[in-house]
Amino acid sequence: MSRAIAIINPSSAKGRARRAWPEISATLHDAGLSFDEVTTHSPQEGMERAALAGGDGYGTVISVGGDGTTHWTVNGLMRSRTSPPPTLAIIPEGTANDFPRCLSIPLNSRAAARTILDGSRRRVDVGQVNDRYFATISGVGFDAEVAHLVNRWPRWIRGTTVYVLGILQTLITYRPVDAHITVDGKEQRLKLFLLAAANTNWYGGGMYMAPHASIEDGLLAVVYATDLTKLEALAVLPKVFSGRHLQHPKVAHTTARDVRVDSAAPLAIHADGEIVGTVPAVFRVVPRAIEVIVPKA
Repeated sequence: MSRAIAIINPSSAKGRARRAWPEISATLHDAGLSFDEVTTHSPQEGMERAALAGGDGYGTVISVGGDGTTHWTVNGLMRSRTSPPPTLAIIPEGTANDFPRCLSIPLNSRAAARTILDGSRRRVDVGQVNDRYFATISGVGFDAEVAHLVNRWPRWIRGTTVYVLGILQTLITYRPVDAHITVDGKEQRLKLFLLAAANTNWYGGGMYMAPHASIEDGLLAVVYATDLTKLEALAVLPKVFSGRHLQHPKVAHTTARDVRVDSAAPLAIHADGEIVGTVPAVFRVVPRAIEVIVPKA
């Protein structure tokens, strides 16, 4: 295996990545893997390290943390000065771990370390919203407002349960907004509750938002809900965990290469749960953009 660098997020999942790393590191060293490591002080530092990794001679970047850590690592790899960028490997030590879930990467850190040592390489798509890249799902509307709320809560409060609490609190004041969406050139004006552009199936710690998503088809799976009332929203939101929300008459889904959302209201945009600005939002897919180490079939 090529020379590697591990990017460790010490605050991921209340410090779980920091505590687990010594044992993971020993497992990799004992197997003969040559790697350096850096513990980051900010998400941007992780992105910068990943962006420079190829030029510094690393062929593999190991993301040690959760989906937020992977988000910044992927953004660094997409800004790499070398082509192709280094291969991505993941030690899932976050709360949700939705990106490794979709690639069948073990959520047990020791098993994930063994995958780095003896796994295979898979080239996958990456999503893009405006100037930010995403690995899992990006969106505007209700779910972005929930992410905006939850991200402001103390860092020790995380997880799917807290996300559900954020949903309930946001639902009290949230109203669908007049929006203009364009999906592969086809325009619609509607009352928008939310729109999700998905590179993978899951987000929010196992919410099955886009059952029709594929990480290697060169397309985004698009899900959008229109003017759901509060009662309708309360009824449909639990179904997101099984994918049955797509059966609701006010929820539509398709696939697309290019999606644009405009609205008069300043709707927040999230990418992998990170708030990245407000509309207008242009979602695209970058086909087969990065290589990831995954378990052998």
